[in-house]
Amino acid sequence: MSGIGKVGSTVGNTATSGFTSGINFTSDLAKNGAQLATDVSKAGVSISQTVAKSGLDMTVGVVGGTADLAGTAIGGIVNTAAETSGKVFEPVASGLMAVEGFDKLGEGLRAINGLPVGAVSQVGSWTMQALNMSGKTPTFFDTDGDGTVTISDTIKGLIVLGLDETNSKYAAYALHAVFSYSTGTSWVLTDTNLPITISNMSRTRWGKNWGQYDRMDWVHDVDINDFFAASDDATWQEKFKKGRQYFGVLLLIFEWGTTWPFMMPDLPVEQIPFKDEIGKVVRTLILPTIFSNFQRARAGKIENEPPANDAPSGPNDA
Repeated sequence: MSGIGKVGSTVGNTATSGFTSGINFTSDLAKNGAQLATDVSKAGVSISQTVAKSGLDMTVGVVGGTADLAGTAIGGIVNTAAETSGKVFEPVASGLMAVEGFDKLGEGLRAINGLPVGAVSQVGSWTMQALNMSGKTPTFFDTDGDGTVTISDTIKGLIVLGLDETNSKYAAYALHAVFSYSTGTSWVLTDTNLPITISNMSRTRWGKNWGQYDRMDWVHDVDINDFFAASDDATWQEKFKKGRQYFGVLLLIFEWGTTWPFMMPDLPVEQIPFKDEIGKVVRTLILPTIFSNFQRARAGKIENEPPANDAPSGPNDA
């Protein structure tokens, strides 16, 4: 991505300090939701001003793939939002700053690099609404904030993110079949919704770093795009069964979706506003910003502390 100068204001320690150390950090965010919203808004203005002055292209379309954002306005927003958090890993704050920066830059515009401004604004609004709720904080997959994700929750979330219905069901059943038993509150699994208790993910082999986003070392954003790319069901499912990439991407998406504050509308999928654009916002703007922020924070860590590099070879290895 192209280099953009650092924004003067920072959002450090507002939500987290250093690397996030637990799945419950959304609760801490919610307690400081108003302050976070204020800081993010200020940072968003600075980010939009910085990108606007840079002359980066706002017209070329990049929604189809984000492997190379160099020279685009979205690339500048991603880079600057990630830099604004400095060497602190702030997955929610940095992602929200990208949303705010995009929103401020898009005033009076319908789209930037092919991404609808209205859809980005709506995602930001739903995120802020969830952050500022008292008590439980709903997240993208845990829509009622009770700490449990059902298979229907996961299916709905994957469809909203852009995966077709057949493969969303396939992926969700694979994920829940692996984790529902080991994270459950009972040794006898009787619930056909195959619930996953988020706080118990640490019991599982691949849940030991849950809430830290270390599994981002396993995959790259191009693989996330491949995960959602259109293909016939047989080909997609064969890729999923064969290796760690698709299952690793699914785990990454599931972790993001159980820690990202979000007010999922209580509507059938086809009636959700901007249903066809929400996934584009996440894949094109939010996740790349979190990746970049993670990489910067990782670079600032103690050199002799190794990153988490053990990735699943497939759902049977989780």
